[in-house]
Amino acid sequence: MQMSIDKKIVLMNNNIQQNKNIKLEVNTMKKINVQLLFTEKEYEQLQTEANNHGLTVPLYIKSEVLQGDDFGTYYRELIRKVESLDTGMPFNIKALFGVEWTMSKGIKLNLGKTYYNRVAAGVITNVKATGKDSSNVMWYKKL
Repeated sequence: MQMSIDKKIVLMNNNIQQNKNIKLEVNTMKKINVQLLFTEKEYEQLQTEANNHGLTVPLYIKSEVLQGDDFGTYYRELIRKVESLDTGMPFNIKALFGVEWTMSKGIKLNLGKTYYNRVAAGVITNVKATGKDSSNVMWYKKL
């Protein structure tokens, strides 16, 4: 008899909690990969628009197609908050959002990863990554 993946996860979670008192969280949401082909000219236009919105091309496409794209909304808000900082101001993403730092853990992680990668790649030019603190929080400085 074949067991469903959800039942396996529940059993695995119960075993872990009984044996080690550890909580296991598993995201079972199925993701679908969609591939699109663009000409070089089309891609350049997308890249320009994505950069104007402070997003990567995939995130820009997703935010344009799906209404209520939470990540795109939060990312644009992050860019807006950074723009409003004074030059020389140190900051981290969590502190910028303050009491608004209530989005899902996945969005928080993706915000940090995407923002850092764009700063490191030189796409975001008015910010410098200055390193992580003892809590493993990445800090930046507005240039």
